[in-house]
Amino acid sequence: MDFKPRCMATALCAIPHREPLKACEVILTYFPQAPCVPRLTMSLRMFLEGMPCVVMDAERRQLSLDLSREQELLHFYESCEASEIDHFAISRERAPGLYAFADTVLRSAPPQLQLIHLDLPGPLTLGLSMLGSDRVPAWYDETMKDIIVKTLRMKIMWLERFFNQAIPDMLTMITLTEPSLATYSTPFGSLSRQDMLKSIDEVLNAIKGLRAVHCCANIDWSMLTESGAQVINFDAFRFSESLALYAEDLKNFIGRGGMLSWGVVPVDDTVVDEDVESLMSRLDAGIKLMVNEGIEKQLLLESSFITPSCTTSLLSVEMSERVFKLTNEVSRKLIEKYF
Repeated sequence: MDFKPRCMATALCAIPHREPLKACEVILTYFPQAPCVPRLTMSLRMFLEGMPCVVMDAERRQLSLDLSREQELLHFYESCEASEIDHFAISRERAPGLYAFADTVLRSAPPQLQLIHLDLPGPLTLGLSMLGSDRVPAWYDETMKDIIVKTLRMKIMWLERFFNQAIPDMLTMITLTEPSLATYSTPFGSLSRQDMLKSIDEVLNAIKGLRAVHCCANIDWSMLTESGAQVINFDAFRFSESLALYAEDLKNFIGRGGMLSWGVVPVDDTVVDEDVESLMSRLDAGIKLMVNEGIEKQLLLESSFITPSCTTSLLSVEMSERVFKLTNEVSRKLIEKYF
């Protein structure tokens, strides 16, 4: 794929806004080249439609899988085998931002629009957040893990078809959000690197557009340079030095067409102390670290997105829009300077 982001701005999809049309207006204002499809809730329910055996415990705010519901399980595997994508459709009720965004862009797309950005929870993170009947995370049960991987693959196929029908030939980028990758790097981790990469790649391989993975923690970044991801979305506000330690891996990754999403704008209270100049300085320092390790600067800049460091969903609406505005301004300044 010949696409190069050249420092265009985007963001993860979960935002604090609750009015669909207003959310779309905000996103298209600050991210006209690569808007994210706004998700107006932190609930995972939009990703569970079509998944079998789901049990929702509202009191504990916990999701689990009950494999004793054999008919559901059989119907699920039959639907996957037959590629019945509509079985995994996301409803307007569960994702009003998705439908409002498609309607808005179809009616009046920004002239700068180059891609549409969506995200889903990655298989590891979803697998560790759901439980089996024995209260052990679903990730550790092979059948449950397989259900999660297949559901995410089918959701991706449905989402890409949805946007291809609404806006033909529009490039999509789909990001798997995988904060749980940090678990592997802790002394308490009991995860297999091979199993994680296998499941992540199995989901990524369903994506026809750009394949991205987001992790806002400090991890072994070679896991992602070795994966099928084309874009690594990281917290550049805090972890540029950590990422630069993997310069040789990054050099190979970028050399074969890989891209970085620099999450340089923080999504916590520290953002009130930042401005475009301070963020540019921090970003320049991170870029310099990688250039000093032999990564060609112009290629690095051509291969870069500019984003917030993580989702803004836990911020106030006002603070979220400050994050978006800073992201937009840093992006524009870089584009003016280098392109």
